[in-house]
Amino acid sequence: MLKKLRNKLLLVNMISLSVVILFSFTIIYVLTYNYIQGVIVTDLRSIPPGVVTNAIVAEREQQPNIDGSSEKFNVKGIPDLPMDYSKSFVINIDKSGGVLAVFSRIELSENDYVKAARFAEESGEETGRIKLAGKRWQYIITGEQRESIVFLDVDDYERALSRLLFSMLVVGICVLILIFLVSYRLANRAIRPVGEDIEKQRRFVADASHELKTPLAIIDANAEVALADGDDGEESRRKWVERIEEESGRMRSLVEALLYLAKAEDAVGENLPFELSAAAEEEIGRVEAVLYERDVRLTLKKYAETVVVKADGEKIHRAILILLDNAVKYTDAGGEVTVETGKGKHTGYLRVSNTGAGIPPEDLPRIFDRFYRGDKSRTSAEAAANGGKQGGFGLGLAIAKTIVERSAGKIYAESADGRTTFTIELPLG
Repeated sequence: MLKKLRNKLLLVNMISLSVVILFSFTIIYVLTYNYIQGVIVTDLRSIPPGVVTNAIVAEREQQPNIDGSSEKFNVKGIPDLPMDYSKSFVINIDKSGGVLAVFSRIELSENDYVKAARFAEESGEETGRIKLAGKRWQYIITGEQRESIVFLDVDDYERALSRLLFSMLVVGICVLILIFLVSYRLANRAIRPVGEDIEKQRRFVADASHELKTPLAIIDANAEVALADGDDGEESRRKWVERIEEESGRMRSLVEALLYLAKAEDAVGENLPFELSAAAEEEIGRVEAVLYERDVRLTLKKYAETVVVKADGEKIHRAILILLDNAVKYTDAGGEVTVETGKGKHTGYLRVSNTGAGIPPEDLPRIFDRFYRGDKSRTSAEAAANGGKQGGFGLGLAIAKTIVERSAGKIYAESADGRTTFTIELPLG
């Protein structure tokens, strides 16, 4: 599925960019073509229709017109043809289209000149193109009586256009190859979060199924045992029923946690200013009994009198309680929990740190994943905190992360030198 998504992204991206490149190159080519055509027409119009070489003047005085017509063209007093016009020639024609004179430095046969004149005259267009002696020529008919046809060798211009077209083709192919390679890499990076989300979802379903399967199996087994006992097993049945009740409560807690997590992810709460330090003090009061029972010291450090942040206050209260509960669970007897509040340039922060078994570096990136529980030492500490019973479901930190992120904040964990610290940062209100 992910490969299909990636290929679809690549296809859409390549088609879009190919259309853009083709459109851009087409505009460039059309503009260049029109510019060159303008240059050709300008050059054609700049060639005087009545110029000849001195040699042609002498030749024309002695020879009849090349097409056999009897009318003579007067070449006396006409200026010599400059060398600048060595790639052009001029044909003067009479009213019936017969060739009167040819002014040219080009070595073409008389038939070529006659063919060129007749083609231009019969086309009926003011300008056009013809191929003579393996070259392409563009002509323009000038004069009040359409008596002069000026021809210009346009092979160089055509070659320039051909080189431009070839260059754009090569550049286009190279650019598309480069774009494909870049797009392929970007597409892989783009679908990576999707793949991670799908993997998390798959893992979430598997973990949730596992967490639900265990208490269900215990309930089922206890119910069978309770039903199997006869009337003489009242005390035994009571024990099994108590275990069923215990596992039912555990399932209810799991379902409630899952529902809360789902609501927290979908909810769009109203972020309003509230006092973070006061919220921390209030939640500390709720865990004082547990702290006393576990023989854990708690220190509150306030680096600012008031820390007003903008967030969903009710949910942030729960996130703070989750961090406090987590810290107490993983603090050994006689250990210490420290709560710090303060503010930076743009954010207010709350830090909850505890002594005890730290979090291994390989576990830190996944500590906020759903159903993720750390190494055995931390799991044992949690079990000890619960009186030897199985610990939580690994949803608390995931819920805290969701709450904080929905309030435009961030949460992260650090663990070093026997101390673990969780930090919440929220925008100042």
